[in-house]
Amino acid sequence: MKKERTMAKVTVLLMALLLLFSSLLIAGCEEEKNPANKAAVTETKKTPEQLATEKKAREEAEIKARAEAEKKAKDEAEKAKKAEQLRAEQEQARIKQNADQKKYSVYIKKSAFTLYLMDDKNNVVKQYDCTIGKNPGQKQKRGDMKTPTGTFYVDEICDASFWTHDFGDGKGEIKGAYGPWFISINTDEMSKGAWGGIGIHGTHKPHVMRAMDSEGCIRLQNRNVEELKKYVRVGTKVVIEE
Repeated sequence: MKKERTMAKVTVLLMALLLLFSSLLIAGCEEEKNPANKAAVTETKKTPEQLATEKKAREEAEIKARAEAEKKAKDEAEKAKKAEQLRAEQEQARIKQNADQKKYSVYIKKSAFTLYLMDDKNNVVKQYDCTIGKNPGQKQKRGDMKTPTGTFYVDEICDASFWTHDFGDGKGEIKGAYGPWFISINTDEMSKGAWGGIGIHGTHKPHVMRAMDSEGCIRLQNRNVEELKKYVRVGTKVVIEE
């Protein structure tokens, strides 16, 4: 009887050990199947020093990435700037060459208050609002405030930045009355020397455009006469029509 009880205890003990071993084996398999849980457990075990080191590494990587992006953007901007400078230089060289070869002409339509820059194929290259003489009709004499019509040629291009003019309105000499440039046109064939001094120039009144306000010359805004000067030379044809 005692022997039977001993055998029963051993049997129970063996079953308990078998059950414990099975549980451990199942838990190990579950952990192997779900590495995320294992990683999470591992993560919680990182020391503050490790976490600080990882944070610093991430920050340094972000700083490096930003610096590389900024350098790339700067390099691209510099490359674009150089390309634009080269294009502008090439365009200026082309303009100068064509201007020297008289491939441009100027056409002024008084009734439209517009000055057109034309190429040698009669295409409009540029157009600008302008102001003409106060009085309508063909110019007959000095001081009649009329802009002449006809075909003329540029005979001089003068630096007018320091010129002054008295308009007879009681304000005295006005600085900058002619803007930066005075593009003089030769009217001798028409006037026979009775009048002259007609030209295309800038103004101290840039707000007065598309109007009859001058003493006979053709006024442009200063930035436009600066641009026009690049295209014209002595000998450039100027046609003025009503």
